[in-house]
Amino acid sequence: MRSLTNFAPSTFEERGAAVAFTTPVLAQTRVRKDDRDKLEVLIPNLSEGHGVYVVPWKGLPLAFPMTVHDRMLQDLIRKADGCSPDDIRKAVLQAARCGLAGPLAVEAAEAALRDEDEQRLLINYQLIVEVLKAVGLESTDILRAGLGSEKGEQLTRSYMTKAAQSLALEPTELYARVAELATFMEPVGIATSPRPARLRRLARDLLQFRDSMTEWSTGNVSEAAPIGTFCAEVAEHTLNQVRNVVNQLDQSVAAFELLLRQWDTKRTLVRRSTTRLSWLLDGWDFIITSWAEAQTRSKHEQDMAVHELFRVLPLLPRDEEKSDHALLADGLLAANRRTVRAYVDWRSGQLDTDLVMRIEAIKGKAA
Repeated sequence: MRSLTNFAPSTFEERGAAVAFTTPVLAQTRVRKDDRDKLEVLIPNLSEGHGVYVVPWKGLPLAFPMTVHDRMLQDLIRKADGCSPDDIRKAVLQAARCGLAGPLAVEAAEAALRDEDEQRLLINYQLIVEVLKAVGLESTDILRAGLGSEKGEQLTRSYMTKAAQSLALEPTELYARVAELATFMEPVGIATSPRPARLRRLARDLLQFRDSMTEWSTGNVSEAAPIGTFCAEVAEHTLNQVRNVVNQLDQSVAAFELLLRQWDTKRTLVRRSTTRLSWLLDGWDFIITSWAEAQTRSKHEQDMAVHELFRVLPLLPRDEEKSDHALLADGLLAANRRTVRAYVDWRSGQLDTDLVMRIEAIKGKAA
């Protein structure tokens, strides 16, 4: 067991990616690779303590009672052998579609996958438009014919061939660069999109969470108020980092011709930025949805919800932020050790069915 301060990770990979388990004590715990490239899970604040427990991935069912859904999810992650936010998201959606977390989770997973398909088509079209715009060609004929139609595809090939000539690239190379850029940018989208992509929507929701939590904490005289203020501060620091990354990506896309011409050198920067954005926002969807749900409940339940959210708050790694959030979190734990609770009385060894159902409902909304 390590204290939060001693544990405080230097990088996102060391922090691990949040896993949407439905078992209360495991909800939003983080998975990462150990020194031997094996998966391990980080479990904070058991028995209202200050520590982070590190448990081998394969030993998780032996250490904690787990729902059937969570056993399947654990197995899917083990087989995938990846632990980035994107890897975990794929496994979470796959597990949710099996119905073991309830019908709402199935509907949410199906909706999320449909949204990804639509965003994939949209980003591809938008990048083609950007290519044509960069070389002075119009894209209205393609839109009028329909991007997915035979005529639309013929027009696209013809216009992209002309664009490749203007850029002094082989058509196949131009297509490859646009396709790779589309893959990187799919969860982020571009600034001019009429429909924001998933990570931009999540950043917008995080801004609303920060404002809501700040307002709640300001008008609150309970012991939970300082914790709510801390949650809002962590959200603000995260948003600052998110804005920087999104601005860099938007500036790169704005200089689209330069981006295409220098793709061999810029591809690494684009990929690094989109990956970093996924890590920055990892785990916030659960917290945002949980807080929105808590606001419909009583004042006491809101206080308890803030304590629960504090337990799984995605603190920024040391290398990402000047403020030492882990040290501040340890101070809050010391000051509120009587009120900061874990999700479940772990000593009983029994699952809290009501909490499981509540987390499943949140999972359905946060997919």
